[in-house]
Amino acid sequence: MKRTIGEITLAIVLAVVCAGVLLAQWSGNQKLRSEAAALGEGTRELEKLREENRRLMALQVSMPELERLRADHAALPRLRAEIEAVRRTAVSTGR
Repeated sequence: MKRTIGEITLAIVLAVVCAGVLLAQWSGNQKLRSEAAALGEGTRELEKLREENRRLMALQVSMPELERLRADHAALPRLRAEIEAVRRTAVSTGR
């Protein structure tokens, strides 16, 4: 069976178009794979940060404990003054 030049040209054009479409799809798939890998890495990093946040939250001083520490810190100057007064009294009485 003889093919005409038009039929052969049409077949070649269709083959080139199909190859172009396949190449475009392959390129798009590669880009999507790359983006998916980047998102996966970002997800893993986010989970690491969440775990670190949970760990740090567990180490955080509770609010009642923080208030107690602040009160103790605020009382230090008064206690130091009392200790100094007791020392002066002991020195003046000769003890």
